[in-house]
Amino acid sequence: MEKPHSAWVISMESELCLNVSATLPLSHANGPGCRAVIWVQGCSLGCAGCYNPDTHLHTPKHLVPASELAEWASSIKGIEGLTFSGGEPFEQAGAVAEVIRLARKSKPELSVFIFTGYSLDELSSSDDAGVNSLLERVDMLSAGRYESTMRDSTLLWRGSANQNLVYLTDRYSQEMESKWILESPIEEIHLKDSEIVRTGFLGAGGPLSRIIKSWAQSNP
Repeated sequence: MEKPHSAWVISMESELCLNVSATLPLSHANGPGCRAVIWVQGCSLGCAGCYNPDTHLHTPKHLVPASELAEWASSIKGIEGLTFSGGEPFEQAGAVAEVIRLARKSKPELSVFIFTGYSLDELSSSDDAGVNSLLERVDMLSAGRYESTMRDSTLLWRGSANQNLVYLTDRYSQEMESKWILESPIEEIHLKDSEIVRTGFLGAGGPLSRIIKSWAQSNP
């Protein structure tokens, strides 16, 4: 099995950029508390039944400098942290790590949650400098390939039973999961630029009445 590596590093005029599929400034369905979310573009894993298949191609979509994303994230009031999803964040690990580093210069209290198709063992055994740098900055992972035959709609921030929530720092712990299950919405519906944007995990979390409707701000 190929180890994760940050082969799709993109630079523009000597500045590290992230290939971004979409952003959302305020979400309660993508990790603990209220979070800013960045969906990266590109994933080589291509899990069958993936919720975001349009993020698989590595074709450049929105090439955004890491400094610009960090400024955007650190300017949002009331968020607990940053969530990176995709796509596969660890395939752009160096740029994601730089976004986190720069954002925490302004807001050192920001937590980091990442949805990844790789297991912790795969990430920990990688000899890629970008992967290692990113892993050092993450508080929590939702880790593992999505397996459609193991789909479980009762799980928190996971789509299939083989996936795991991994706690990498003391910021969060397994003891908090019962609280998150009650507080995290099943799904969010955001009205954005005349489009309806859906995010979250159908069937996970609280009752349908907890679905949040909000008007997201513009992408950077």
